[in-house]
Amino acid sequence: MKRTKQIIGILLIVFAVAALVYWEADGRSRVTTVKVLAANENIAQGEAITEQMLGVVNTMPETVIEGAFSPNEISREIGKEAAQDIAKNQQISGLLLCEPQEHTGSKLSPFLIKSEWIDSRSSSLRQGDVIAIYNRDGSYFLGDFEVLFVKDVADNEIIESGMVDHFEILTDVGEYQKIVQFIDSASEKLLIVQRGNE
Repeated sequence: MKRTKQIIGILLIVFAVAALVYWEADGRSRVTTVKVLAANENIAQGEAITEQMLGVVNTMPETVIEGAFSPNEISREIGKEAAQDIAKNQQISGLLLCEPQEHTGSKLSPFLIKSEWIDSRSSSLRQGDVIAIYNRDGSYFLGDFEVLFVKDVADNEIIESGMVDHFEILTDVGEYQKIVQFIDSASEKLLIVQRGNE
């Protein structure tokens, strides 16, 4: 009888230790965190999303971003495009992805025109406008582009009214690099002119 009690005591201790190890290794995160989709790697703006690019992370409920996708939504996001650069382990939400621009051809993608690059632009700039980009005094023409997204300082898309901070244009890598190189080499800012307002 005494030996039986000793065996039971040892088993209870082993079980308690095993339960503690499980709690620290996996149990705590299962109870106190939620699973959301996140990037498995750095994703460049305009890249088509593949299953390998997305994974699942555990995070505290208070750190889940608004609109974050749950793991069971992964199949819905495959094939969409990154609307902006996405860092590895960044949570994925609808604001970061967009439908592919099928009508534009495979070489064209959305590219960001940063607020610090802009010298002048209209506050009425909206999605679908065609713009001409010049240097500050209008003497150097960088090209005509379609506006895909207009956003405020919080990176929220402006549909009707709001203070324009930055926007995205539809172009290819080569044309976008011309703009970036001009900004870097000339230390100039851009004049944004809506076609029809010239």
